[in-house]
Amino acid sequence: MWQRLSIRTQLIALMAVLLIFVEISTLVLVSWFDQQERRTIAIEQAQTLGRSLNNDLLKALLSPDADIYSDISFRISGFKSVDALVLFDENNKAVLSYGELDYTSELQGKKLLLGQSWFSDKDRLFLQIPVQADNYAFGQALIIINPEQFQTKLYEHYYTLIMIFPFLFITGLAVSWKISSLFTQPFLNLASAIKTNDVQKNEYQKVSTVEQNEVKLLFDGYNEMITRIEKETKLLHYYSRHDSLTGLYNRHAIEQEILTALKEKNSPDTVHALLSIDLDQFKLINDSAGHTAGDKLLQMIAQFLSCDICTNMKLARVGGDDFFLLLKNISRDEATDFAEKQIKRLQDFRFCWKDNTISVSASIGMVFFKAHEYTVEELINTVDIAFYTAKAAGFNQLHILNSHDKEYKQTSDDITIAGYIKEALQDGPSHFELFAQAIIPLQYEDNKISYEVLIRMWDSHNNFMPPDSFLFTAERYHMMVDIDIYVLETYLKAVCQNPEHIEQLHSVHLNLAGGTLNNADFQSKVKEAIATYDFPWERLELEITETSAIGNLTQASEFINFCRSKGIGFALDDFGTGMSSFEYLKNLPFNVVKIDGSFVRDMLTDPIDKAMIQYTHEICQLRNQETIA
Repeated sequence: MWQRLSIRTQLIALMAVLLIFVEISTLVLVSWFDQQERRTIAIEQAQTLGRSLNNDLLKALLSPDADIYSDISFRISGFKSVDALVLFDENNKAVLSYGELDYTSELQGKKLLLGQSWFSDKDRLFLQIPVQADNYAFGQALIIINPEQFQTKLYEHYYTLIMIFPFLFITGLAVSWKISSLFTQPFLNLASAIKTNDVQKNEYQKVSTVEQNEVKLLFDGYNEMITRIEKETKLLHYYSRHDSLTGLYNRHAIEQEILTALKEKNSPDTVHALLSIDLDQFKLINDSAGHTAGDKLLQMIAQFLSCDICTNMKLARVGGDDFFLLLKNISRDEATDFAEKQIKRLQDFRFCWKDNTISVSASIGMVFFKAHEYTVEELINTVDIAFYTAKAAGFNQLHILNSHDKEYKQTSDDITIAGYIKEALQDGPSHFELFAQAIIPLQYEDNKISYEVLIRMWDSHNNFMPPDSFLFTAERYHMMVDIDIYVLETYLKAVCQNPEHIEQLHSVHLNLAGGTLNNADFQSKVKEAIATYDFPWERLELEITETSAIGNLTQASEFINFCRSKGIGFALDDFGTGMSSFEYLKNLPFNVVKIDGSFVRDMLTDPIDKAMIQYTHEICQLRNQETIA
């Protein structure tokens, strides 16, 4: 409850409590001082009474007489404050008593010395004085006085304090209201400034004060905090819209620019254009020269492209070596000329790194669009189709997408299939399934089993997709390595859970794309699998299709030799269908060479096919390689 009150209300409430406390304290002090005053008067009166009655009391002790007793009682009765008087002789025997002797019970056995005064719990004064003559004490008198009988100005004081309290209370509240206003005003100013701050626009109001105390420290701290927030917000806003490597717009920023362009109306003779620019063989440069060189190349390309753009153009790096260039309110011819110019400029670009000069080229896909013609996602997918079409045509190509192009539908289908493949690699909703195609020897019977592992795919709608419908797309979009890793890991994980199956296994054949052999991730996965799984590796055979490009033969040969040292066999499949048949046969240490069926089919009628098979078989015999036709 208290925490919900405003500071002003809290200050006023505290002031009210303080005033009431002061008033009560004052009343208590007045009562205490009045009590002390009464006690002082009581002691003085008792002493005065003792001196004035000394002679009469002495007569009462020396010559006891009723008249003397009566005279003493009469004189004492004139003092209303005296409750009792007791006269004792030398033997401490009571000779004369006046008043209510019950008051003496308050002494509770306490013995008083001569001249000693004492106040009881009921605030009565007990004073014992000597009755003497010529400094000789003939007895003593105990005088009991009630201080309450004395007249003081206590009630007048009470009345005065109570009467002036409302005025003081109201005045105190008014003063506290004014003081609270002075104290809370800086906080109200600060709160008002905070409310007017616009975080989204990064606009903040600073505060000032003429004070030189803690308020100034508070305001200075707030202003310093606001300054830092503005600076950091600008920096964060910049990094949220710009690529950290090149300083260009990032994907989020260019998508916002595209969205703005899609909402802007074009004049009849202008359109917008979106270009997707991708460096050719950047991965090769990145792998051969290193990531530092790749980053430097991207920075130089970004600067190179930025030098030729105008105010109606926005350039962004959207990932890796992919760039988007948005051309707003431009004619189709101007956009086409500009794109062709960039192709030529990039073709002439040279990248120098550690005394090596590397030629650079790029593939560009371009799409024209007008306001409200696409959504942002649809436009990006469309320009991706244009880009992949340009990429498929070779290096340093420009493709301007026309929705009536045959390539448009083909590339669109490929992108859809590529999406299914990505989903399958990430466990859904599309998914892969492995099948085993039995390999049965015809020369002999054997209880052992052999098979070739094949992969099939179901799309997100659970429609079956044969291998030839998605493997070409996987090759085109460089996804075969991921598929080969998936097949290897999935098979080993499944078969190692069934030791009985492994006992019956004679051999298993897994197909690989040629580019997979030299892939560092695949080689690492194979080495990791050898260290992890308890599998008879001599029963595993990896098959490479001869038509696929292996790339670096020396590196592939080193990996094959490593695998063979662990017992893993290698086979060259579809031998004779590619341009590098005998080069692979000569340089790669395969265990088995499978001659393509196109030669075997007509070997009895076609002498060339027969000769090819014969020569291949003889070469394989010289290399101790098994031949399968």
